[in-house]
Amino acid sequence: MKRTEIITVGSELLLGEITNTNARYLSEQLSKYGLSVLYHVVVGDNRERLKATLEEAKARSELVIVTGGLGPTADDITKTTLADVLGRPLVRDEASLETIRRFVASRRRTMNEGDARQADVLSGSEVLDNPVGLAPGMWIEGETTWLLLPGVPWEMKAIVESTFPNKFTGATIHSESLRFYEIGESALDEAVVDLTTGANPTVAPYAESGESRLRISARAETESEARQMVNRVKRDILNRVGRYYFGSDEETLATHLIRELQACNATLSIAESLTGGQAQAMLTAVPGASSVFRGGVVTYSDELKNRFLGVSLDTIESHSVVSKEVAFEMILGLIRQTGTDYGLAFTGEAGPTSSSGQPVGKVFIGIRSPAGIDVIERNYPHQERHVIQARATKDGIWALLQQMKKGE
Repeated sequence: MKRTEIITVGSELLLGEITNTNARYLSEQLSKYGLSVLYHVVVGDNRERLKATLEEAKARSELVIVTGGLGPTADDITKTTLADVLGRPLVRDEASLETIRRFVASRRRTMNEGDARQADVLSGSEVLDNPVGLAPGMWIEGETTWLLLPGVPWEMKAIVESTFPNKFTGATIHSESLRFYEIGESALDEAVVDLTTGANPTVAPYAESGESRLRISARAETESEARQMVNRVKRDILNRVGRYYFGSDEETLATHLIRELQACNATLSIAESLTGGQAQAMLTAVPGASSVFRGGVVTYSDELKNRFLGVSLDTIESHSVVSKEVAFEMILGLIRQTGTDYGLAFTGEAGPTSSSGQPVGKVFIGIRSPAGIDVIERNYPHQERHVIQARATKDGIWALLQQMKKGE
């Protein structure tokens, strides 16, 4: 196991102009080879701060991967700064220079010094071909091993894919993230607290937007052994809190619902007011959703609730548009129009001020299943508008999944 560090260079990252997806990708790839990343560092295009960052990494890490700052502009200072830190001069790599020369010629322009500077590499480094760009990567062996990669994500990934399998051997780490709904992070942690103290496998809790996760990671000589270790812990966890589990890794509530509908050859439609189409967008983002999702409506106004769903204006007047009665009539009208096996309807007050007379955060969700119609109430007080909409969407999908389980 090497003490591994990732340094991402670029002031645009510190300004929030772009997301640091490179560090996440590199950590995921390194974990496949049993390498645990101990530090993620982001530093701007400032020579003094970058030099201090590189010197600190040199002192504490055995493998340092640096992305960004290898391009042709004046603020691309990674190579020259690391050359100073390591006491290695830059030399021009002729093979890289020829690649740049051909590229520039293909664009019918004259190569300038900025173009040529991308072929400069640290003396003694192994030059790593960049099959989709101009700036090559570098592998520099020493007491600390350095891997320099371009900051452009697709260029960085192309070099990683050809380099990591040749450079890293030994233990493998396999991880799986178990995803849960309707159980808070603290409650989930309490249910598995005895498992979170283990060294191998490890179990770590996370929370995200109404969901909770447990990431299980195991280290072994082979991926098969690591996977078996993870599966043993997974079975133990699901024996305790399996009723809240809906999938692993990239599985979402939406993909889980689509899969469940496909499994029972059932159809779904949705009517939305509060959520403004978010539930339908979430489902239609899933490949294959058209096999079970028939469609829906966004009826934001009282008039359209009446015209398209048959919601009585008297009901709205008597009970408020944010009410159990309106949610019931929305789902009733939706199923009348679509004839689907299942349906969802959302009405609520998202704020920031109330226009319905109901408190901000009050939500009613209509659910239609072969067993009949049910309306549930949810309250999200003191939440921002987008949070109320997102939580209502997920709560509706989760509630429908629970209804489907009852009918099994």
